[in-house]
Order: sequence, then C-alpha cells, then structure tokens
Amino acid sequence: MLPEISTLARLEQLDAQTHQLQLRLTELPKILTAEKKTVEAKKKAVEDLQAKLAANEKERRQLEGDIQLRQVKLKKLKSQLEQAASEAQVTAFEHEIKFNEGEISKSEDRELELMEEAEALEPKLKTDQAALVAAQRAGLEHFKAAEQEHKAGVAQIAKNAESAKALLAALDPRFVELYERLRRKYKTGPILCEAVEGNCGVCQMTLRLAFWQGVKAEPDKLWQCEECSRILIYNPSVMLA
Repeated sequence: MLPEISTLARLEQLDAQTHQLQLRLTELPKILTAEKKTVEAKKKAVEDLQAKLAANEKERRQLEGDIQLRQVKLKKLKSQLEQAASEAQVTAFEHEIKFNEGEISKSEDRELELMEEAEALEPKLKTDQAALVAAQRAGLEHFKAAEQEHKAGVAQIAKNAESAKALLAALDPRFVELYERLRRKYKTGPILCEAVEGNCGVCQMTLRLAFWQGVKAEPDKLWQCEECSRILIYNPSVMLA
C-alpha cells in the first residue's frame, strides 16, 4: 500500500472519530433535557400529592370543627326541647335536632372518606418522594458525567484536528487535494474502501476486468473506483487499519 494511502486512511479514521464525537456532543444536551423533564414530572407528581393531602387534612379539620359545633348546638337544642312550652316549639326543636344530626352524619361519612383517601395517598407519596430523590441524584451524576464527557470530547476533537493538520502538511499536495475533494463529496465517509472479488467494497460496482486485473497486479498503485471515485485498497488478508 502506498504510504500516502496509509496516511489517508489515518486521516479518515480521525475524521470518523471526530464526526462521532460531534454527534455525541450534540446529543448530550438533548439527553440531559429529557432527563430534566422526567425529574420535573416526578417533582410535579409529588407536589400534586402533597397538595392533595394538604387539602384533605384541611377539609377534615373543617369537618371536625363543624361536627363539634353541631354537637354543642344539639346539646343546647335537646335542653331547649325539654323546656318547650308548646307543641309548635317541640316540633321546631325536633326538626332542628334532626337536621343537625343529619349534617353530623354527612360530615362523619365524608370524614371517613377523606381518611381512607389519605391512607391510600400517604404510601404513594413516600414512594414518589423516594423515586424523585433517586431521579434527582441520578440526574446530578449524569450531569457531572456529561460535563466531563463534553470536556473530553472537545479536547479529543482539538487533538484530532492537530493530528490531521500534521498529516496533511506532510502529504503530497496531490493527495491532499484528492482527499479534500472526496471528503467534500462523502462528508461522513468512507472515502477508502477495499476492492473485494472484483467489486468496489462500498458502491458494489463490478470493476472492469482489465481494471481489476491491474488492481491485483499493482496493489501499491493509487486506484479509484470508476463509479464512485473512492480510493480502492486491495489487501484481502488485512482490514483497513
């Protein structure tokens, strides 16, 4: 293999790694944003449960206060009933007593419903709070890891750029022009490929017989696929390094 082609293969490796790093650096903010939204959703679920339990407790306190007031009122009404001087007064007091007893019963039923609701919500709140804490902890760890990965990625991209610059500076200008032209055409590669069994290893074009014979006879010569212009390498026992 021509030394220049080995250099081009190394350049292609650097470009491929840089491309993958750039993609990853683009994905990192999206991944963190999605995780942040998940944490926010868990936080909102906890806040909603807390608000529901707070409203539940507030209503129960109101009901307890209302029950106590009506019980005091009942006691007073029953005392007044005993002192009633007429049938009309007896009827009025009995009606009022019955009404308050009914209201107390309704309040007690509602209070029982609220207690059952709270008993169901409290363990769910604990579970959701634990899940939120775990998600927040994981999110913080992932954020720190992403920061480190981003820093390392940026450093590697810069290192790759310096390595590529040095390789290009030492390369014959003809090969530099060829590489840059193919790179513009195939931005994400590959621009080098193996010739396998008379075919271009990428576009799969069947090479002309005379051309293929030439490739096999002079594998160290610069050969380009007549269809896609990629640089052909004929070395069936060794994969591209």
